[in-house]
This record gives sequence, structure tokens and C-alpha cells, in this order.
Amino acid sequence: MLSHRKVEKCRLLLSGISAQSRSWSGYGQIAKVSTLVSQGLSRQSPTRPHGASSLILGHTRVKNSNSSIVNVYTQQQLRYLRQLTTPELRSEFTDFFVKEHAHTAVKSSSLIPHNDKSLMFTNAGMVQFKDYFRNPATAPFKQATSIQKCMRAGGKHNDLDNVGYTPRHHTFFEMLGNFSFGEYSKSRAIQMAWRFLTEVIQLPKDRLRVTVLTSDQESFDIWKNQEGIPEDRILRCDAKDNFWTMGEGAGPCGPCTEIFWDTRDDSLGEDRWLEIWNLVFMQHYRNEQGQLENLPIVCVDTGMGLERLASVVQNKENNFETDVFTPLFEGLHQVMASNGIETSTDINASPHKKIIVDHMRAMSFLIADGVIPSNVGRGYVLRRIIRRALRSGNQLGFTKPFMAQLYPYLLESFSDGAYPEMVTRQDSIKGIIQQEEEIFTGTLSKGLALLEPIFKQKELTDSKQVPAEIAFKLYDTFGFPLDLTVLIAEERGWGVDLAAVERLRQKQQEQGRASWKTGSSQQVLAKVATEWKEQGVFPTFSGYQREMLTGQPSTVLAAQSTEDGTGDMILAIEPCPFYCLGGGQTPDRGSVKLANGSEWRVVDSFSPYERGLAIRIQPMSEEAPTEEDLVCMHEGFQVTTFVDTERRDGVAAHHSATHLLNAALRRTLGKPIMQAGSLVEPERLRFDFTHGKAVDQKQIWAIEDWINALALQSVRPVIKEYPLQKAIDMGSIAVFSEKYGEIVRVVDFPEVSMELCGGTHVEDLSKIYPFKIVSEGSVAAGTRRIEAVVGRTASQYLIEQDRMVSRLNQDLKSYGTSASNALDAKVGKMKEQMSDMSLQNTRLLDKLAKTPASIPVQEGDLALLQITTTTTPVRIHQLEGDVQSADYYSKRANWVKEQEPGAVHVLVWDTQVIVALDQQQFPELHAGKVLKAVLAKIGGGKGGGEQQLARGKMASADALETLVRVAQGKQ
Repeated sequence: MLSHRKVEKCRLLLSGISAQSRSWSGYGQIAKVSTLVSQGLSRQSPTRPHGASSLILGHTRVKNSNSSIVNVYTQQQLRYLRQLTTPELRSEFTDFFVKEHAHTAVKSSSLIPHNDKSLMFTNAGMVQFKDYFRNPATAPFKQATSIQKCMRAGGKHNDLDNVGYTPRHHTFFEMLGNFSFGEYSKSRAIQMAWRFLTEVIQLPKDRLRVTVLTSDQESFDIWKNQEGIPEDRILRCDAKDNFWTMGEGAGPCGPCTEIFWDTRDDSLGEDRWLEIWNLVFMQHYRNEQGQLENLPIVCVDTGMGLERLASVVQNKENNFETDVFTPLFEGLHQVMASNGIETSTDINASPHKKIIVDHMRAMSFLIADGVIPSNVGRGYVLRRIIRRALRSGNQLGFTKPFMAQLYPYLLESFSDGAYPEMVTRQDSIKGIIQQEEEIFTGTLSKGLALLEPIFKQKELTDSKQVPAEIAFKLYDTFGFPLDLTVLIAEERGWGVDLAAVERLRQKQQEQGRASWKTGSSQQVLAKVATEWKEQGVFPTFSGYQREMLTGQPSTVLAAQSTEDGTGDMILAIEPCPFYCLGGGQTPDRGSVKLANGSEWRVVDSFSPYERGLAIRIQPMSEEAPTEEDLVCMHEGFQVTTFVDTERRDGVAAHHSATHLLNAALRRTLGKPIMQAGSLVEPERLRFDFTHGKAVDQKQIWAIEDWINALALQSVRPVIKEYPLQKAIDMGSIAVFSEKYGEIVRVVDFPEVSMELCGGTHVEDLSKIYPFKIVSEGSVAAGTRRIEAVVGRTASQYLIEQDRMVSRLNQDLKSYGTSASNALDAKVGKMKEQMSDMSLQNTRLLDKLAKTPASIPVQEGDLALLQITTTTTPVRIHQLEGDVQSADYYSKRANWVKEQEPGAVHVLVWDTQVIVALDQQQFPELHAGKVLKAVLAKIGGGKGGGEQQLARGKMASADALETLVRVAQGKQ
């Protein structure tokens, strides 16, 4: 229904129109306004025909006699805007550039920028085209259009903290874009953008403004002369606003021109003008010295946020009111109602609803593209997003998992099938979200339990600062995001010393950096990646054919010294039989023989860039390479290649077994799992997968039995290439985080497993027999890891296990054909005996803890230790240190405290010390603080604890005498 405010606008408009104006050509439109007012119809009626118009009321805000703001309308300000849904906007945009302007429609790339290590997430439409902007001649098309999934959460571009508190900030959003790689000029780019907005979308021209770079007279003239925009609607801006660069270093760059929409809402201040489209003209190259050089070919990169455009054409004051989000809000309200949570349907009443629906989109699309929650990198950003949403749910009243229930409403908002993977992967996505919710429910309560006492500590109430150590502990130990700690603190009027927390995190960051390769060798790899790629060095991988692994000739395409003092060289050869295509499979090793007969060892093979293959070689001898060797590595020389086939066979067996393990887990666990990582080596495999609890022993046995039964059937794989979509439609399993081309390789073990895979595999499954799981455990919250061995390695493992069992049989005298059963029985009996002994030991320790002390108790005054200002009895107990049970000493401390609650008790044995006190008797004392004060008086030590009991360690055993003397006033 039309709101009262909007109906009043229409009445004011009608009352301000004179009878004379009825001859105006827009009279029929005024009648339509009258009909809308009288019927109270929504301007977004669900029965609206496709493309129907909605009323946009241009107006002037003035004060009336009562000093309130009213809206005055004129004939010239009446406008009709073409009403479009978000799916219709996607379709109109793509059709405009593809059908009318012959652009190639390019599918959105992954949110993981596989070929750009400088970015955490894909944050703009141009990311997947970066290489083409650098070298337009390599682009497979000269003009393209895309609707790109984007994420701005984490890294340099981070809108996470703003979500929910502003009308337009989002973590996940879609960017409409058109791109030219030397195909068209500024004038055509501007013409197409203006035509799309004013003719296709039918935005009123007088509601649009444009900006240009101050020095970009060409763009200014195009807007003025070609498109007829008055000069007063073309704003010149400096380079800070209207000059785009690809990054901090050298690269293509250029001026940009931006198109703004006038919301005509003066209350928004500067935000009255909404940027909707940015057109970048890459006409310069910035060199290493920062100087601009003109490029021979001008490229165009444009970007327009779909959510912003939807807010304009649907006449909404903020993005959250558009049909992008309304299904999710409706779903959230239904889920709240089903959980007994009262709520209004006003989405602007609280930022928490906006946070939930925004983050639901972000987490779902990240998981769909293969990001798994973890404590590092992209996985940690995902975990933060999920946990921020859950905390907002907690604020709304949710006490149990609810996010996964919103997923059907997310799919409803993409009813046009724009992202089919969101449907096909929904079980895995919902499973991971549900799993994270269950994990964080406990984490949230632990975090709040740790924070609540902090807010009550008297010594902190003046500064109102959460100690950095606590904030870091929440993050490091409990996985509690720092921004949540800050948010909770701010709600109490407290702060967090973020600089101090950052210093505490430095150690972890330094450890992470230590795992990165550094030095001259890394610089050489970067040089190789840049230069060889620009030179078109793209070797062919020939290692799938067995006959190509030994004694095959190849031609050197490029060579580069590692320049790290090792004498190693990096070669690109054609063809290359050494596997280095990733996918979790370790690279091949082997050797090459140069044209002069010299043999070099292949110590690594890798892919320095997309479609690039390289090998790292080193001399067989410790002597420096000869000049003749180096000459034989020049471009065009031949080398003979030898892949280590024994190593390759071991890798292939474990890779095929990994596929079967993936299938077995899905079959045995009875729920969708997602591969979270894998490692395939010659002597083992490691497989990480999403699952909320341990795989029990019976399930492990079932997996082993199923795989071994298949291996005995000698199933042969069928390996073929297919178009990507056909392979997916056939049922092939894809690793969400991998980047696939249009043509993919499918490894199919018929009726067992079918996966997209570029790795090497066995010729038949008998090569993986036997299969044995050697470990199963947790590597992160919600992620399990299985390690297994197959073939020869598994046989050796089983032999060693059998020999161990034989030794146990011999030691325990379990003989005969049923020795294993006898061994089980004896082990079971021993476990029962140990349990009985443990119970008896506990009872004896309980009695011992309550027996009178063999060493006299020393008495003193806590005030003499300068811990209190009033006389406080202290009892110093010296204990025997021969009881090997930490439990005993704690029980002894609690017993003496109960026997004499009116004293503070200090128990000492060897260098260990316990402080125990009764909280009711001494409410102002804290055992942990008393302990630290005691240690400070007797020569140092360390320790801590809770209010009634604390444990620590003295610097030396001699400190006991010092303690007694000080407590008795003798020192």
C-alpha cells in the first residue's frame, strides 16, 4: 500500500496543478496519479506487467507557516520511471551489450581471484580481465560484458563494519560491467552508458549528473556536445576522485567519468547524490618512476552496482528495501515467528536484521566458491561473517541455529537462475552454515562469560578498557572475532586497545610469514611469471601418456637462473611430461639430459602462471655448471626427459584412492560433505573435509571395507574431456575452490566416483589394494582430516602392525588360532583392572588429603606480606612432595580451607605452591592475586587462578623459609 506520506505527496501535487495545466500533454499521467491515490495501490503491485512504469516525484522542499517541511511539485517535475525487478535489470543489461552492441557475455569469475595473489577476494568486475588490460592483444575478445560476484570484506577493500548502519554498504554485491580491449573509444563508451540509463532504463536526464577529471577535456566535450548535457551538470574533479590506477606500482591507468543520480533528498547532505556508474579509460601507463606514458591502445573498464541501480529504478531510499533483499527479510521474519520471537516488519528498526540478510548472502556465495571457515585468510573472514550474523541473531532473540533456514529465501531472490551453483551446492552450503552455527553457539557463550566479569572489575571501570590480553585470548583460543569483542564493548561504553591486540598478534603473523619463500629466488619466480607469460611461453603437458615418461625429447622454450647461489636453473620445455598442475597432487621429479650429455636432476616442477609449466633443475654433481651446460639450455636446444616413474606410480595410486575416499565418505556419513583440502604424495594421502564430529571406528571400518572391495574388482577409470557444464550435468563432483576452464577433464570410476580432475591416476583400481586409514582427527572447527596409505605403503604398514600384535600376543601369552580374540579378552580385562585401580587410588587420595599434617603448620599474618591492610590470619602448610597426583594437592587445599575458613591457606611442596581462601570470609580477596603478591615477596615465580584457589611455582624451594619469616614478621 502507499504510505500516508507518499499519498500526501500526490495530493499536494494534484492541488498545485491549475485548471489551465490540464491541457498539458501529461494530463493522462495526472489522472493516473489520481487513480493511485484514490485506490491506495502500491507502486510495486505484484500484478504489475513487465516493464510497467512507476511514479517518481521530483520536488522542492520548503517550510510552511508551521515551520515543517512540505513538498511542492511542478508539472515539469512529474516523471515516470520504468519499473524493473533485479532479474529484469540483469537481463536488460546483458541484452543491451550482447544483442545491440555485439559484446561477448562472460560468466562471473569466482570470488576467489585465482590469478591475482594481491587480492583476498574478487572486488570488481575488471579483476578477471586484468591480464587483458595489461596486454590487450592476448584477449580472446575485444569487447565483453559481465555481471560479476564481488566481495568487500577483508583486505584493503573492507565494508564489513559498515554493514547494517548505512543504506548502501554490503559485503557481497553484484557489479554490472562492460569492457573494451582496444575496440572502442571514450565517445562510444559514454554513448552506450547514457543510452542504457536514459533510454533502456528510462531514467530522467535531469536527475543525472556526471563528473570528469579536471584535465580530461575530451570527456567533458563528449558529455556536452555528443550527449547534450548542460555544463552546469558536468562537474570537474581532481585525480583523487577521477583518476583510476590498478594498484600502487606500475601498470595501466587513466581518467574516469562517473554518473550520479539525484535522490533530491536534501536531508542526506552529500549522500543526496548517488554514484551509479563509473567509466574508466585506461589510456596511460604509469612506470616505476610514477611517470605517465600514453598507451597505443585505450581500454575501457566500467562498473555499476546492481543493488544501487535497483534502489534507483524501484524508488527505494536504501538498498535493503529492494527486491534483492525483501525475500530474505520475509524469511527472517517467518523464522523469528516460528522461534517465538516478536518482531516488527520494519527492516530499518534495527541494524541486526540488515547484518543477517547481508551476511547470509556473503557466507553462502563464499562457501559456494570453495571458501571453508577457518582461522586464517579467507576462511577467517568467512568465519567472522558467519559469527557476526549469529551474534546479531542473538541480539534479536535467537538462542539456537537459524541461518541455514534462510537459504530457501536466498534462492528466491535469485529466481532467474543467475547462479545455478547456488542450487546444486545448496546441501553443502547449508551443512557448513549449520555446522558453524552449532560450533559458535558454545563459543559465543564462552566469550560472553569471559567478558561479563571484565565489565564488573572495579580496577577497570575508570578506564573502561577491555584488556588486550583478554581480547586476544578470545580471538586466539576461542575463535571469537575481535570485531565482535569491540562491538560488545562499545555497547557497554567500553573500548579495546586495538594497537595492543595487534602487537600480540604479531607473533602469529611472523610465523605465517616464515612459511613464505623469500629472497632472490622468489624475485626470480616473479620475473619468470611476468616475462614468460608476456612472451607466450605456454608448454604442453604430455605426462598423461605412460610412454612419454622415459627418454622423450623436448625443446627448451626459455631458461632462467635462480640467482640464489645454488646453480639451479628454471626451464620451460615443450612438451613437458613433469606433472605440476596442482589439485593437491605433489609435483613430479626426475632428471633431464642436455644435448651435451650432461645430466641434471629435476627437483621441482610448478606452474608459475596460468597455463605455464616449469621445472627447476640442479647439477647431479656439486660442481658449478659448465659454460657448455648453460649454452645447451638456450632456447631451441633439445633435452631428454626422465620422470621418476616409481614416485609417479605411488602418487597415482594415492590420488585414485583419494577419489574413492571422497565417495566413501559421502556414502558412509549419509550427508553432503565438502572437500576442504587434500595432499597426494607417493607414500600417503591426506584428505580434509567438512564434518561436525569425529568419524567413529565402525564408520572407518566400513569405508575401508568398501574401498578394498572395489579395489579387488580391478575397476578401470574412464578419463575424457567434456565442456564444463556437461560434466557438471553428468554428475561430476567439482571442488568449489578450483578454477575450471570451459573444457574439463573428468575421471570416472564407473558407478563409483566421477570427479573433475587434472591429476594422474592408476590404470585400474587393483593398484590401490590394500587401502588403510591410519588416522582421523580434527584440524579446525568443523573440519576433519583423514590420512591413509595404499598399495605397497599400506602393505608395509600392515606388516608392521601384524608384527606388533605378534609381540603383544607373545608378551601376554595369547596363542593359538584364536590369538586375536584372546588378545582382545586380555586387553579388556587389563582395562577393567586399571579402572578398578584408578578408583581405589582416588579413594585413598581422598583419605590421605584429610589426614592430619605430619609437618607442623606455620602461622602468620597476611598484612605482614603487605597484601592486606588489616590483620588476616595465614596458615602455611609444608607438604610431602612424594604424592604423584596434582589432584591430591588441590583436594588437600580445599579440605584445610573447609577446616579453618577464617584463614588464608598457603600450601607448599618442592617448588609448587597453592593459595586457598573462603570467598564468603574474604570477599575482597582473590586467590590468584594473593598468590602473585606472595611470589613477589619471596623471590619471584609465576602462577594464577580463580578467586578461591590458585596454583603457581616458586623460583626455588628455599623460598619457603623466606615466606614463613615474612609472614611472622621476622624479616
